Amino acid sequence: MTVFCLFATASVYSLTLANRYASNSRYETLALAALQQKVDQIMTTPWSVLGTVPTVLSPGTVTEASPTIILPLNNDPFNNETGLSSAFTNSDVQVIDSRTTVIAKLTDCSGNTRANSRLLQATVTVSYTYRGTQHTISQNTIRTSDDF
Repeated sequence: MTVFCLFATASVYSLTLANRYASNSRYETLALAALQQKVDQIMTTPWSVLGTVPTVLSPGTVTEASPTIILPLNNDPFNNETGLSSAFTNSDVQVIDSRTTVIAKLTDCSGNTRANSRLLQATVTVSYTYRGTQHTISQNTIRTSDDF
């Protein structure tokens, strides 16, 4: 009987660890999707040097966070503490997330300086905290104007 109890405990423990790993993998996949969405938006926004720079391509840093912008890294919105009366409510860990986009002008190959350059570098970073651990995924891309 002791061996069976030990085996059952070890099985439940290993399945719990596997479930945590699978949950984190799902969140990482969603973070990559949120990151790729922003990169796609930067790469496909029409931009002519003769016109004004679109807002999404303006140099600077933009941070979108959970309360303002809902990234797909949150739990079920109906699964909140006020709506549940379960003893396991505190076990449902909410994911705190943010997406930061940094756009910088680069010196292009024709020698244009950063002020009037047609070359932009974008760094998109998605950060999320899951079970007390901070996770960060980042991608860089370089983009030029449509009439280069």
